[in-house]
Amino acid sequence: MSTLNTAAEGRARLELGDSATLDVGTTAGTVAAGDDARFSAASPWVFDITSYGAVGDVRTATDGAMTNGAATLTCASGPFTAASQPVGKYVIVKGAAASGVTSLVTTIVSRQSNTQVTLATNAATTVSGALVIWGTDNTDAIQDATDAAEAYLAAGNTYAQVYTPPAPFLVAGALNNTKSGNGQIVFGVYPVTATKPILEFRGEGDGAAAVRHWQQTVPQTSGSCWISAGVFASAVAQTNNINADGNPAVLSGPNEGFGYGASALYSNIMPVIRNMAILTTHSTFGLTYGAANLYGCANAHVENFGCGTLGTVASPSTDYSSPGTFGTGLSVGLLLPAPGNNDNVIAQNVSVGGGYTYAMFITEHAVVTRYMALYCWAGLVAVGNYAGSVGSVHAMKVLSASIEACTNELYILGVGSNGIGPIIDIDQLSTESGTPNIAGSTAALAAARGIVRLTGLFTESGVSVSDPCGIKLIDGQVPYPVRSVSTSQTVRIIDEVLLVDASGGNRTITLISAAATPNRYTVKKVDSSGNTVTIAAAGAETIDGAGTKVLSSQWDKATVIPSGGNWYVVS
Repeated sequence: MSTLNTAAEGRARLELGDSATLDVGTTAGTVAAGDDARFSAASPWVFDITSYGAVGDVRTATDGAMTNGAATLTCASGPFTAASQPVGKYVIVKGAAASGVTSLVTTIVSRQSNTQVTLATNAATTVSGALVIWGTDNTDAIQDATDAAEAYLAAGNTYAQVYTPPAPFLVAGALNNTKSGNGQIVFGVYPVTATKPILEFRGEGDGAAAVRHWQQTVPQTSGSCWISAGVFASAVAQTNNINADGNPAVLSGPNEGFGYGASALYSNIMPVIRNMAILTTHSTFGLTYGAANLYGCANAHVENFGCGTLGTVASPSTDYSSPGTFGTGLSVGLLLPAPGNNDNVIAQNVSVGGGYTYAMFITEHAVVTRYMALYCWAGLVAVGNYAGSVGSVHAMKVLSASIEACTNELYILGVGSNGIGPIIDIDQLSTESGTPNIAGSTAALAAARGIVRLTGLFTESGVSVSDPCGIKLIDGQVPYPVRSVSTSQTVRIIDEVLLVDASGGNRTITLISAAATPNRYTVKKVDSSGNTVTIAAAGAETIDGAGTKVLSSQWDKATVIPSGGNWYVVS
């Protein structure tokens, strides 16, 4: 720069042109600084919810106290300042509703001081040290942004984005079924004969799937986050709503309640949810709304997504201590497109923090990379058919799933096409459960196919299926599934080879049912005593037409395979 003769020569060398001499401003002939309409105008497909009036002002306290039958809410920490303008805002008081419903949802009608407000509804349960969440209801603003995005698509454009800045936005509006869905925020039906548009609900950054620390005393509301204040008053009310309008969710496309996802009928749209968290009101009985229902959409792409109820794990909280109780309700955290979809269903980096009956419905063609589910009645649901859908034909793939503290790690829902399926492969299902299992109806388990590798510090003896199941379970704790035994045993669902020492007496190894199982077993007698090892079929089943197969000499062995509900020796 020391060789420059003039400033103009320097600008020319840096290729700045006249920009370095222009004034800062927002009109033509000026240089932009900060927010500038010329930037937003350059992306007319982006619909920022704050441009439609959304306010990310959710606040949280952990010292709420209410008395049964009274509407007074106190927080000793003094969060209800005059500057925060709490009156008129919606509030969630966890634990102050009736048993099972758990969370009281109402509005703040008056402010007495920084430590006290009066609510529109009395508490049904006395609470102290309660989680309290309050803020502006943004339902209308977010729906307006969504409607504007859909209008942009209706004008002939093929992509629109509903953008949520990084802040927590409360959604307290009623469920809306006007677009053939059942959500607080809804998007509509797109004809199958036209180009499939892309409607993206997008937040900021990649951390929306961040997992709540077990010592957190507040929910995980970081990043671009919607917080729902929706919960049903009873299991009957929830069931009636599902029967009328399909599974409720904070965000819903056309769904099964209006025939979409049933009989291969879909809204011809690709919804995308990216960099978003959607949290729902906590209910001990699983009476909350789901986060997103995409069941009636032809495709879906969900990436960097977190959902769960507004519960915590840290002591003295008991929000997630009994996940079996979430089975009282019928909540579904995330529903992917129904069987028969258009072969593009992606779930990438999804965290379900707990509180749902069913954490996620996975359907045919789905590819799931990183998936985590905690504290749900069912950690992952593989759908063969549901709500009038066609039966699944194609497989679904999960690369890595961490499922902990769920009553059922994997649940099979419905039978696939022609009585086969759903077909699911899980490369790694990591759990610390003492009783990892696959559950479902007898017919669904028998029809299911696939391979699931169990990893983590699970209890091997506790692995089970609720009925004979066509999914092969692999024990990921061992290099090869060989087990040495010296007592009579029933083979485990994860066994493959049993080395039997009968030196202490005759021993019997009983097989599981040959119905539906993909397992084969090798039993080998390893001792030189004169005692026998008897391989026995279950119930009235047979082994090569007989009820048993006897191994008499040291190193005798038999490998049996199932076929037609009986066992056959192949070596």
